[in-house]
Amino acid sequence: MEQEIKNAIGLGNPELVIESKPKPEPEPKPKPTVTIYDFSALLSKYEPPKKQR
Repeated sequence: MEQEIKNAIGLGNPELVIESKPKPEPEPKPKPTVTIYDFSALLSKYEPPKKQR
């Protein structure tokens, strides 16, 4: 009777595998934000020189 109870709740079952604790996911790094001023500076830095008429 005791063995039947153990088998019913899975204690006598060799197929049971103890699950390991899930690894915590690393926190995502915040993306760098670009402001309109940064964008303007980048544009003026890499913009080709204007042609004079």
